[in-house]
Amino acid sequence: MDKKCILAQVCKTWRKVLYQPMFWEGVTPILHAKELYTILLNGEKEFVSLQAFALRGFQSFCLVGVSDLDICEFIDNYPLSKKGVKSSLFLYLSICKVMLEQMQGLMHLELSGCNDFTEAGLWSSLNARLTSLSVSDCINVADDAIAAISQLLPNLSELSLQAYHVTDTAMAYFTAKQGYTTHTLRLNSCWEITNHGVVNMVHSLPNLTSLSLSGCSKITDDGVELVAENLRKLRSLDLSWCPRITDMALEYIACDLHKLEELVLDRTWKE
Repeated sequence: MDKKCILAQVCKTWRKVLYQPMFWEGVTPILHAKELYTILLNGEKEFVSLQAFALRGFQSFCLVGVSDLDICEFIDNYPLSKKGVKSSLFLYLSICKVMLEQMQGLMHLELSGCNDFTEAGLWSSLNARLTSLSVSDCINVADDAIAAISQLLPNLSELSLQAYHVTDTAMAYFTAKQGYTTHTLRLNSCWEITNHGVVNMVHSLPNLTSLSLSGCSKITDDGVELVAENLRKLRSLDLSWCPRITDMALEYIACDLHKLEELVLDRTWKE
């Protein structure tokens, strides 16, 4: 990637060649709030030109520490923002309603460290076109956030959640349609989830092919047995940092999960 950036500075011809979108597929630019503006001689701020990003056809961005105004400026200044951007990661964001309303092509959204973002914000901003959502290190996220996700995202195929206050109850909120569409669920460090939550989850989302319970430290062998008996389509299972599981859990997995291709057991020991 560094070589591409350097070679693009050699001459206009090289830049024209290397700025073709096919060379930048899968790349996500990271823009910090302080990098979005230049200071003019009169002291005023001017939003930077994003034309170079548009030429390369970037379909995803990571915006760090941005405000509502910054998002509006980004949407106004990035030519592909209305339809072309399909994936966005926001760090330390307060609200994303404006962004979701304006960026009509957005299908994948990640929110990380957005401590001012509330469950009410999810209810008011989530759009049904989203198929992938990741929420991590957002301290105000609990069961009501799952209720919002289940009601507002009928086409959800992938959900990643790191939320310390989500309980077993939330695992029963997923709708019948999500039971068919959702194939990936990552519950990372959801400390309040117990085997009862696993019961709710396996009945709500029976078609999962990838499941992570990493850091769900209250899950025991009984929970793994429920997973093995009910989620026979699983190809990937992550049980890392689950200290209460034993060799018995491996027996359940070996007996029932015949399609499993990946199993993660990192740090699964008892103190």
